[in-house]
Amino acid sequence: MSAPFFIRAAAASALLLAASSLPGAAQSAIAGKMVVKAANDFVAKIDAENCQQFAATMSQMKSGGGSTSSATAKLKSNPGLRTQFVDIVAAPLLNKMIDCNMTP
Repeated sequence: MSAPFFIRAAAASALLLAASSLPGAAQSAIAGKMVVKAANDFVAKIDAENCQQFAATMSQMKSGGGSTSSATAKLKSNPGLRTQFVDIVAAPLLNKMIDCNMTP
């Protein structure tokens, strides 16, 4: 059984911080791969959840229970990484919100 998404996200965040000490090109490549993996893991998680589980996940994320400030800071400071993450996560997330009647 794999670790919960939020634990994997924290581990990815730690690796992202460690990668920040590498030269620019290597740092970018590693960060990009980690962002893609984290995004794909998140999509797989929400795809496997029923609406009640999805609502709990969203609630936990909203309360800060699963966010990692360093990963969020990296996405905010790097438009390329942010675009990669959003391109992977946006449609599945919005579709799940629509399916579960959770649209604003």
